[in-house]
Amino acid sequence: MRGPPSWYLKKSAWSKCRRAVLRPPRNAARSLSLNPLCRLTTAFILGSVCALPPRLPQASDWPTPPSSRICTLDQVLDGDSMRLTCKGKSVEVRLHCIDAPEYEQIPWGKQSRHHLRKITPRKVELKTIEIDQFGRTLGEVYTTEPSRRFLNLEQVVGGHAAVYEHYCSDPAFTRAQRKARKAGLGIWSKPGAQQTPWVFRHRKGS
Repeated sequence: MRGPPSWYLKKSAWSKCRRAVLRPPRNAARSLSLNPLCRLTTAFILGSVCALPPRLPQASDWPTPPSSRICTLDQVLDGDSMRLTCKGKSVEVRLHCIDAPEYEQIPWGKQSRHHLRKITPRKVELKTIEIDQFGRTLGEVYTTEPSRRFLNLEQVVGGHAAVYEHYCSDPAFTRAQRKARKAGLGIWSKPGAQQTPWVFRHRKGS
């Protein structure tokens, strides 16, 4: 009687080898050493696994805040920051691209905060840029009415804040500041440290 066909023997040998690699018996080392097909298969599997590159961290591994959300105003802290409630969570927001006079820079700090209070409605739209080193949300704040006003920019238009050029690349802000400065509005009405709040803070800190 004829034996099993060659394709069956090959298939059977492959099955035994696969079982030996995936579920090795006690004498697996001996079985693999005696079977050339198993040696070749094992080398291929181990080589493929070792050749896989390590998984690098992906951006999706870290949670990111929503880029845009409707929030309720709680408090205007000064001319370039406010506290909002977004979906029940309190969020301290630093307005992107601008730097307002410090509160002790009288009367500029008070005037800047008063103007931001005046133009900020109860409901606003917050667009998150990033989270800064102090845990504050660096963002853009817009009104929600159909005319949609950009509050960061309006602080500059009225001369109530300077453009923080080191962190801002939006040409709309530099154009608005140029016009406010030429018209002598707000902080541009007379020379002084109110025009460069970042320098004032640095000197105060030192």
